[in-house]
Amino acid sequence: AFPDSARDDFHTLVEELYNDLHAKGLKLYVAVAVNDRRDYASLANVSDGLILMDYDQHFPGGEPGAVAGQDWFVKNLEDALKVAPREKIICAVANYGYDWAMKPGQKKGTPPENVINRSAQEAWTEASESEADVNFDDDAMNPHFAYLDEKNIRHDVWFLDGVTALNQM
Repeated sequence: AFPDSARDDFHTLVEELYNDLHAKGLKLYVAVAVNDRRDYASLANVSDGLILMDYDQHFPGGEPGAVAGQDWFVKNLEDALKVAPREKIICAVANYGYDWAMKPGQKKGTPPENVINRSAQEAWTEASESEADVNFDDDAMNPHFAYLDEKNIRHDVWFLDGVTALNQM
């Protein structure tokens, strides 16, 4: 999340780290966001690998939805493989979710102000305690549920778990 003006400096930093670490017999892997494909090829040349952070399709600050819908996940991986060597890509698979809390009367399309990170276990516990049915979205292939809390605040919870990890692998 650095400005475009710093990209060359970042690349130089990674290249220097790569050279210094290799001189000591160590390796360098760089985590890359799925929405920043333009740097994959150049970073692959100055690292031992790229860790593709293939998650956060929907995220805090945005509208509720799949954390990593299956089609979205696969497309990101396919796009990365077009510009970086297969042997340099490690695909990160997430195991967490978000709880978007929507205030009563909040306009649809307005991102919630309160988003809570949840582990997969916390999401399953929250579903149980709220007596909400967990649904498996047929399109996104991500589990989700919604419920109203005691303050009449709607919670939309989307998460990734062992089933989604298996599908992604």
